[in-house]
Amino acid sequence: MSMSAPPMPSSPFPRSLTAAACAAVLVLTAACAQSTATGSTAAGSAAPPNTGTSAGTVTIAYVPGVSPFPYFDTAYRGAAAQAEKYGYTVKYVGVPQYDPTAQTNALNAELAAHPSVLLVSPVDDVALRPAVQRYIDAGVPVITVGGTLKDTSGVVAQIATDNYQGGRLVGEYFGERLKGEGTLAVLNIAPGSSTIEDRVKGFADVLREKYPKIKVLPEQYAGGAVPGNQQAMRSLLLAHPEIDGVFGAAEVNAEGAAAAIAASGRTGEIPVAAFDASPEEVKQLKAGRVDFLSVSKPAAQLALAVDYAHAYLTGDKASIRPSTLVPNVGVTRDNVDDPAVAPLLYTSGS
Repeated sequence: MSMSAPPMPSSPFPRSLTAAACAAVLVLTAACAQSTATGSTAAGSAAPPNTGTSAGTVTIAYVPGVSPFPYFDTAYRGAAAQAEKYGYTVKYVGVPQYDPTAQTNALNAELAAHPSVLLVSPVDDVALRPAVQRYIDAGVPVITVGGTLKDTSGVVAQIATDNYQGGRLVGEYFGERLKGEGTLAVLNIAPGSSTIEDRVKGFADVLREKYPKIKVLPEQYAGGAVPGNQQAMRSLLLAHPEIDGVFGAAEVNAEGAAAAIAASGRTGEIPVAAFDASPEEVKQLKAGRVDFLSVSKPAAQLALAVDYAHAYLTGDKASIRPSTLVPNVGVTRDNVDDPAVAPLLYTSGS
């Protein structure tokens, strides 16, 4: 499913968020997110659930990419807080690994409970489709959040981070930081995740369009653990000592890169940019080992998903947008303690 990115702001990493941005965050949290509708998927095309909709009878299952994990933990809390307004319950389903098979197994097991609504953050836009289809066939409405599916037939709505726009924020940061010249490395987890690849594409596109003298080394896949990424960064530094910066496309990528750069004694010399705002990333940012965060809004996305679930269950399907992209915010040491930024930072635990 192709989603176009919104226009880039003139400054992707302000010292503090503007009043308009603050207002946008508040509006988004109230479930009126800026959205981009694509394709022809009709909202509410799934069959209605078999469960009732009175307070206390609605259970919304949320199946994250992996749990516990700060991004998904924060997302769950956004859903739970919004669900309280309707008297609904949100069940946070455990997924032991960020892996399509692990997530499929969790979805298959949860289907036996027949939740009123399924919220799911797909880790693969193709491999998760069969498991989602089983819910649709069982009459459970499905909303994807924080990830998308290529085949959207029967899905009520898709709500996702605008990963492409978030990647462009990183490209803009490095373009200005390096004054248009230098060499950058990219660390990723593994091929196959459109969510992460969209980040890398946005990053690469803005550099090609605006900073053509910046060289980007071939993307390195270093797995989903910090030690593997630390080793990958060590190898990159040996092979390319001229590296001027690193984009960690996911949390573990940036954390591993920062650790390797610190061990080499080059902290401050080689800036690290990361996606998201986990407690460890924020700690590293404040300590000077990470320099830029492209931060999404998982709690607001899940709150909007709960609003859509309520609209679906109560027959207000006209208010549901089939596709919503939520833009990222650039965070540096200059604005990380800004009162408008603090609510966007992730926290652990459910």
